[in-house]
Amino acid sequence: MKKITDLAALDTIKGSNAGFEVSIYNPATNEDLGLFITVLGKDSDEFQKVSRAQQKKRMEKMSKGGFRNTNVPIESVEADGIQLLAAVTKSWRQGEKQTVTVDGKELACNKDNAAALYERFPWIKEQVDTAVGDRANFIKA
Repeated sequence: MKKITDLAALDTIKGSNAGFEVSIYNPATNEDLGLFITVLGKDSDEFQKVSRAQQKKRMEKMSKGGFRNTNVPIESVEADGIQLLAAVTKSWRQGEKQTVTVDGKELACNKDNAAALYERFPWIKEQVDTAVGDRANFIKA
């Protein structure tokens, strides 16, 4: 096992801010679809900013209702998760085209389209979410 002599080699914040290209696989066959989504990691500035804003919003809502309002609907948490992933989605491509095709329409990468993609295709959301949370993806070998 190679020992690290400088912890800078394990700077997950720098790597998370640089991004990682996720290969998307068919959920039934595990076949590579030739679809790539570039995302920032969970240690990135953008992820942290959006995550903190969402947590602050939840805490403010809970504090307004006192002890009676401590429940956060699961739908709200799920929607926040999709919005968080959309915020750290920086680009996508199918082959050389910088778009994704859904229902015969080419979709450019933006937050709204990313959120719609993750909502409609939970298996893509799951693959992207896993990649965003895996710090190893954001450390240069």
